[in-house]
Amino acid sequence: EIDGASILLDVGADLAEMQDPAPLQQLRAIAPRVDAVLISQGGLRWMGGLPYAVAHLGLDAPVYATLPTVKMGTMASYDAYCALRRQVG
Repeated sequence: EIDGASILLDVGADLAEMQDPAPLQQLRAIAPRVDAVLISQGGLRWMGGLPYAVAHLGLDAPVYATLPTVKMGTMASYDAYCALRRQVG
């Protein structure tokens, strides 16, 4: 917390956590209190859990990142999606 604002720095997850998101469940307790999410880098380690946190854990805060981070995050997410699809078949 900074000056009464709750800022979540990064919401990372690797490919294993994207298949079994149990480690992300600890975010459920704080998600409703988060005022903003700051993504520092575009890799899965920093933003891979964001879609799950928004869809399933009640994270409903604005997300901030630089344009390069957004573009790299988009590519990393797409690559992870393709990798997961290849594993599933």
